[in-house]
Amino acid sequence: MGSTHWAEEHTKWHRLLDAACDRGGFFDDSELASLFCARAGKTRREDFEAAKTKLRGWRAGRRLPRRANLAILSELLDVDRDPGLRRRWSELYAAAAGEGRAPAGGPAPRPRARSRRAGRWLLAGTATLAGIGLAVAAVKAGRKTAFIELPQVGYDAYIRVPVGTSRLIHGEFADCDGPPPDWETVAAKVPSTPLGAFADGGLARKMVNDCGKEIVVRAVMFTGLVSGIGEVRLLDDYMRIEVVDAASPPNAGESR
Repeated sequence: MGSTHWAEEHTKWHRLLDAACDRGGFFDDSELASLFCARAGKTRREDFEAAKTKLRGWRAGRRLPRRANLAILSELLDVDRDPGLRRRWSELYAAAAGEGRAPAGGPAPRPRARSRRAGRWLLAGTATLAGIGLAVAAVKAGRKTAFIELPQVGYDAYIRVPVGTSRLIHGEFADCDGPPPDWETVAAKVPSTPLGAFADGGLARKMVNDCGKEIVVRAVMFTGLVSGIGEVRLLDDYMRIEVVDAASPPNAGESR
């Protein structure tokens, strides 16, 4: 995408953000939220959900990210790769923040003192972003790091979970090179059991034999609630689940 595209088709920062997300393949906020948390050093489930909420608000134009969050977004979306995008990104962000006006094709208004301060602020933000760029050579490197930091999940036909404990037990993917499905899509393949509850486990990485590599999947989390043994079919795979009292030792004949 050249500079003309960014200048002519996007006049609002949030629309430019949305287009940049699509360009990067982030059609689902979940993947970008996971990478955002990894880059920000946040690992809690609450942080992931908060990041998704923020991204929805930013892309819808309801809120603007703060400077630190803007720098992370710029890095993950590789804004610096396209000079036209980088320039438009800064112009429209300043306009949305009330610190300037988006170019409308006519003469630019005389800058006010507030706008000059905004210009200095943006220069400082650019310097900050440059520093981040030195630490992470390219967005691909950042994605690789974030990918490695995702929890790992696998499939086992037998799982053993203490009462009150949650564990990622499976993961679903849409295709080998696309984004993982959302939870609503996965939930249709999730059964119910009196032994516990299944829930969205967020994004995880999983070795998928059909793809011949590890990919990002939508994880399924199971929480044991009642001790007992049961059999379910989860994501079209057979699984035997044993929920035990927290203090129970493994079975004597169990090899795992």
